[in-house]
Amino acid sequence: MTFQQAAWNYKKNAILTASPEKLVVLLYEGAIQSLEKARQELRSGKNVHSPSVGEALGKALAIIGELRASLDLEKGGDVARDLNRLYEFASDQILRANMERRPEPVEHTLTILRTLKEGWDGIVARSA
Repeated sequence: MTFQQAAWNYKKNAILTASPEKLVVLLYEGAIQSLEKARQELRSGKNVHSPSVGEALGKALAIIGELRASLDLEKGGDVARDLNRLYEFASDQILRANMERRPEPVEHTLTILRTLKEGWDGIVARSA
């Protein structure tokens, strides 16, 4: 087994055994990682129009879509509605970054996702 296969197996196991709260944290981590990659390439100026920027932005957009789809707006009340608005804004910023090929909208989204992830990190730590 190669190192890459072992790493993939470890990650797969971590996902399959994670609590719902930990899964949310893992989704935030994935979106943040993809946005960081896109931001670096957009800042560099060299790879602004590369397909990898679009792929990274697309991956982050898909993750935010999953987070948004998981919201229960009836049971979640104001918290769910506020999260929905934040996810909508983040999605709009990612689409804007893809169209304009500028890092600023990505940075706005990173700020939101990092703040939300911090909150979920606290929830996971309290439930452990």
